[in-house]
Amino acid sequence: MSNQVDQLATEIFGLLRSSDVSDVQQIAHSFIGSKLADTTSSSGSSEQLLIALVDASLNDQVNPGISTALLTEVVAVVSKNEQSFGRDVQQNVIRHLLGRIQQRSMAYESVIIAARLAMTDILVAGESWEDAARELREIRFDQLQKPVDIGAKFEVYVRVMEYYVKSGNTDQAFQALTRAAAVAPLVNNVAQIIWYRNIQAEIYSLTHRYIDAATAYRNVSQSDLKDVSQQSKLLESAIQCAVLADAGPQKMRLLTSLHREKLAPTLPSFGILENMVLKRLVRPAKLEEFSKRAQLPQDKISILEHAICEHNVFVLSSLYTNMKFENLGRSLGIDADEAEMTCSRMIAEGRMKGRIDQIDGVITFEGAHEVEEAAAAISSLKRHAKEQQPPMHFRETVSAKWDLRIVNLCQSIEDAVDLLIERHPAYANTLFRSIE
Repeated sequence: MSNQVDQLATEIFGLLRSSDVSDVQQIAHSFIGSKLADTTSSSGSSEQLLIALVDASLNDQVNPGISTALLTEVVAVVSKNEQSFGRDVQQNVIRHLLGRIQQRSMAYESVIIAARLAMTDILVAGESWEDAARELREIRFDQLQKPVDIGAKFEVYVRVMEYYVKSGNTDQAFQALTRAAAVAPLVNNVAQIIWYRNIQAEIYSLTHRYIDAATAYRNVSQSDLKDVSQQSKLLESAIQCAVLADAGPQKMRLLTSLHREKLAPTLPSFGILENMVLKRLVRPAKLEEFSKRAQLPQDKISILEHAICEHNVFVLSSLYTNMKFENLGRSLGIDADEAEMTCSRMIAEGRMKGRIDQIDGVITFEGAHEVEEAAAAISSLKRHAKEQQPPMHFRETVSAKWDLRIVNLCQSIEDAVDLLIERHPAYANTLFRSIE
């Protein structure tokens, strides 16, 4: 083997010593091609020759510029000829190359990047998703001497995200998402951004961050997509994630915004979406229908049942002032203890307002009073408007707009209060106590 390496090194040195630098890559291509043509058709001979070429290229008597061209050509030849060499030979040659130049990474940065990208493609072809992601992560952009195009760097980060998602490693996928998110604002390529946001939404969904997932899917659906079927698919995913999210004001705002989408009525999940937006109880039949249409995996069925149970509690909290847990459990299809646990969790997390009396087994829904007060205020304003009949031409313009503005104002105030309680619960408690 060493004699073959020495002989190849001598040939390389003699062949390229008097060549024009501009022709080095073409000469390297012709030289490696001729050597491979001279070998037998067996994969073992090809592998030995390619490894010998790598070692010969790194010989001290070969100029670094020439060795870079030769090594780059070896990577290109190996990566493009899977049928000729076989996947095992491809991996063996590239791993040998990386092992030899790793200690001199500063001199061969472009070769290392090309070799790792080639190895990644080989692993992807074999569906070794996690190995492919790890290979890409070995490209240390922060340690490179030469600047790298931001688009190329971003593509690597997004590919790492995608491969970890396909391997099922959600923890590593989320870490990769953090790296890509730092670069995303600098990227101008629309296709890359859409690709990134799609995978971002999928990672949020896999990690049960359904509000974030639904928002991400909706943002992608609102991108410059000309394919209506693709928009519908993304919007359907957004609705499904929103339905799976924990009940609360934030979920209701998201569901309402999704309900306003033009394509929403055409989607399979529109029925359950409308029920939730209109604050109707979701019955088991509707739940089963949605489950079949959405084709949810088994692990998400229990999450769906939990989300629907919380939604029904949220609906009942706006209809009743108080309720016994026994009756609440009967309405939800669960026992009283489970109903109490669900309510206590929602109150503790600030997703519902209420007080629990464990001695009497009763929950008092504080949100119901606010709804009644708001409804009474709006009704009073409307009655006052009716008592003072305006001229006919005002009745259909000014009065109607005024009523709408009042309703919108009340809704905005309610959203602001919910947001205040969610973001600054301590301050909200102090403020409300001072009002009382």
